[in-house]
Formats: sequence, structure tokens, C-alpha cells
Amino acid sequence: GIDGIGVHREAFDLARGASLPQFIGRRPEAIIHLAAAVPHSIHYPDTNASAAITRAVDKTVHDAAAEWGCRIVYASTCSLYDKRTPAIKYENTAVDIRPDSPYMQAKCDGEQMFGTLPSFSVLRVPAPIGPGLPDTVVAKRFLNLAMAGQTIRVWGTGMREQNYVDVSDIADIFLRAAFSKSQGLFNIAADAPTTMLDLAEKIARVVARGSFELAGIPDPLEQEFTRYSNARAHDELGWVPKVPLEDSIRSMYEAFHAYE
Repeated sequence: GIDGIGVHREAFDLARGASLPQFIGRRPEAIIHLAAAVPHSIHYPDTNASAAITRAVDKTVHDAAAEWGCRIVYASTCSLYDKRTPAIKYENTAVDIRPDSPYMQAKCDGEQMFGTLPSFSVLRVPAPIGPGLPDTVVAKRFLNLAMAGQTIRVWGTGMREQNYVDVSDIADIFLRAAFSKSQGLFNIAADAPTTMLDLAEKIARVVARGSFELAGIPDPLEQEFTRYSNARAHDELGWVPKVPLEDSIRSMYEAFHAYE
């Protein structure tokens, strides 16, 4: 088994600049760094103030990895790529950070900072899916509507893309990276993206109530494409996404009923 130590903000606030090695005490073999002020949360809008929290968290973890001399696996995001182009994005594809997103700039800077350490991997993650998603993300909003027996109203033509990877597949790749010696960037992505219309159809089918339709409302993100190559993760880390989207939706549905 794996002897792991979880660090959550109730026990230790990474943004306050205290020493993580002093808090943990013993040197770990690797750090899996997932913490950030992610804008999906209502508590962290995509502002300079929230980005400053992400930067402070990153510095605390970076300094700990440097002091310990241990491996670091850093969670970044596929949203650093330009979603306006349909081309498949590889790890050597240039990033195109939205100027209105301080969060994306902070993640890009975090990638560069952790890339200075002797042993690191940066995993660019797309849209996680599975139990525990916040109500603000599209998949959870669609699921909530279907479970209430309501109509999922899809904007635009429904062809906007999202790239969903199950949370268990994401956990698998982070553990693989932690115990690997592979260096650099890895795209963590589904083999193919999912359109909003396809997502709505699958959710309505899994939940078996509710319906979906085109809303007749323009989608400002209509021309977003989320096509990422996962070949490097497959070739170097032996990883492939295994959980079908329908199973991810079913796990969300079952988790909801488990907590009723």
C-alpha cells in the first residue's frame, strides 16, 4: 500500500507561507500538488486576489519540495491551450493564456517554477468528472436538471466541446507520475472530446428522466475545441483513460442518492 499524508486547508493553510516540512515532519518520496484557488468555486472568482492565493500556495509547496529534495507532481490545466482552434494540442503546442484570466497566468507561472526542480512532472488536466463536482460546472448543472425531471437546455448548436476525464482515472495518473522518473509536461485527456449536446443526451439517458433540447440561445463559447493528445502519458506512464463518460455520470447520480 501507499503511505500517504493528506494536507487540507483546515489543518494547514498553504497560502499563509508557513513551512510545510515543519508541519509534516518527515520527508516524503513525492508530493502530489492539487491545491489552488480554482475559479469554478464561488469563493474564488478569477481575480488577481485569487491568483495571489494560488501563487502563495505554489511557493509554499515549491519551497518544501526544494528543501526535501523530493519529486513533485503539479496539477495544471489544459485550458492554457487556445481552445479557439480545432487542432489537436500536444505538450509542445504553445500556450495562449487569456488576458482576462489571472488564474491561468498563475498556473502558467507555476508550471515554470516547478519545472526548475530536479524531479518534476506537470500534468495538464482537462475537465474532471465524477462525484463531488461543484454545482457551478456544466456537467453538474445538467445532472441536477435531469434529476429534477426538468429539461436540459443546451445553448447554441450544442457543438461546444468539453474534455471529460473521470476522477478515478485522474487519481491513477497522478500516482503513476509520482512513482515515475518521467520529466516535464503531460496532457491528461480523454481520447475524444464530448459536445454539450452529447453530454445532455447521456445524462438524460443515465438518469432516465428529464429531457434535453436546444435552447435557441447563442453560446458565447460555441467555437471552443478541447482536443488534446494523451499519447505521451500513454507511452511514458502507461496511462489510458478507462472510465466511459456514462459510468462517470452514473457514479455522480449514485453518489447523490447515497447522500440523500
